[in-house]
Amino acid sequence: MDKDKVRIHRHENETKSFGMLLKQKVENINNFKMPMPFWDHQFFIHHLPKPIPHPKLCIRKNQADMTTEEKETFKCAYSTVISAGFLGPYVAIHSDMSHRMHSMSGPVGRERFLPWHRVYLLELEIKLMAYHPSICLPYWDWVNEREIPEWLENFKPTMIVNGNPVTVVRNPGSPASLPHQPDVDAAMSQTTYTNFTQDLEGIHNGVHVWVGGTMSFIATAPADPIFWLHHANIDRIWDMWQGDNLGENPTLAGSDATMDPWMSFDEIDTRSISGLGYVYA
Repeated sequence: MDKDKVRIHRHENETKSFGMLLKQKVENINNFKMPMPFWDHQFFIHHLPKPIPHPKLCIRKNQADMTTEEKETFKCAYSTVISAGFLGPYVAIHSDMSHRMHSMSGPVGRERFLPWHRVYLLELEIKLMAYHPSICLPYWDWVNEREIPEWLENFKPTMIVNGNPVTVVRNPGSPASLPHQPDVDAAMSQTTYTNFTQDLEGIHNGVHVWVGGTMSFIATAPADPIFWLHHANIDRIWDMWQGDNLGENPTLAGSDATMDPWMSFDEIDTRSISGLGYVYA
């Protein structure tokens, strides 16, 4: 997806869990890559259908404030991108650790975690809008809403990821085990990007583990619609921190700053969410 167009409308296979991220340092992680099916995801991502233009800013709402119609529309669009054959291959991109989008990939992965996922969310949002132009990704504020959102409890779709069927399953923990406001406040109090993203990624990992099941493994986590609401909340927290810490950005240069596989996006393009066509309510 060209970034200028975005601004216009705005087991045998080795797997790694988010629990492992919390507990251990993974050696040689840059060599870890989930097997890909016969199609090449680089070809896939560069041949996405053009989205329907959307001239207004997308307002990402707290899922708790969505109307019944908005919730049903989101589920309809999500099911549509599955049946259209988009979401399974898109989930598979997240299984490819060569994109270095988590701190388990070392210092570069730590710096890329937030901007890479910002683009990942944006591309799905654009695809959802191609089917339902009114859609914007909602966020799940797990500090204040301490259970799986009720309207998603029984929404557990199936899709093909890396040639295998994946049906969403969950095993949520105790509500008390989710991150609390002081955890977020501690991250927000950091004054350098590196310290902030390190703290926020740790909080993020804990929510993946809390949801359990599909969400607890990097290779399958994006199959669960909860993934997108969770990451929208992480993105929202980063946006708030950015407002308080102007000029503090990821330390990336050269190819490290390219948000592959979206080769037209560099880290600098991710610094303003309104520049990408959305804001948080």
